[in-house]
Amino acid sequence: MLCVIPARGGSKRIPRKNVKTFLGHPVITYPIAIALNAGFDVVVSTEDAEIAEIAEGAGADVTMRPYHLAQDDVELEEVLYDLLRDSEWGAACMMLPTSVFIRPEDLDESRNLLTHYELVYSVTRFEYPVQRALVRLPSGEVRMCEPEHRNSQDIPARYHDAAQFYVFDVMAFCDAWSRGKRLLEMKAYGIVYEPDEVQDIDTPEDWAIAEMKYKARGV
Repeated sequence: MLCVIPARGGSKRIPRKNVKTFLGHPVITYPIAIALNAGFDVVVSTEDAEIAEIAEGAGADVTMRPYHLAQDDVELEEVLYDLLRDSEWGAACMMLPTSVFIRPEDLDESRNLLTHYELVYSVTRFEYPVQRALVRLPSGEVRMCEPEHRNSQDIPARYHDAAQFYVFDVMAFCDAWSRGKRLLEMKAYGIVYEPDEVQDIDTPEDWAIAEMKYKARGV
């Protein structure tokens, strides 16, 4: 199976994020190692020479991304579609350069689940019930979005993308994207990670928390 790691050079909130040192190593080398150990053929898509050099040094192949696919407003699906639409791969996996928390056994499970789903990916629950969200009006007045909920213990859990891996049927994805359908709109199965097992990394504070969580795993 192919693993695609899209890695642009530009990052505004964390400069050089995709090659920033994470506990002693460039962060992108973590998902590359996980994917290689799982038996994937790994391709890093980038427009950046330094990222390409580090990725190749970690054992990945590199495809240099066209300039028009390396802009801030480009969707990840556009990059995947450009790489896969004419390929012969039946299934593929996408990992992000900051996907450091992947449990290798989940990749094997994902392969098996593709017989019943078009997409298998990591999810994690919201730590606070989203049903208790508030809307703030221009006047400053706040209102509950779902006032019918009263007791926290009775509120069902809600989940969001944990941004670790996405294993998907290539034909189903290309067909969906050509019809304007997003990757996460495909028929999907979610493999659950607890909030303390993952971390969205968008700010320097997020980065520090991710390093603490990673060390706490004791792997």
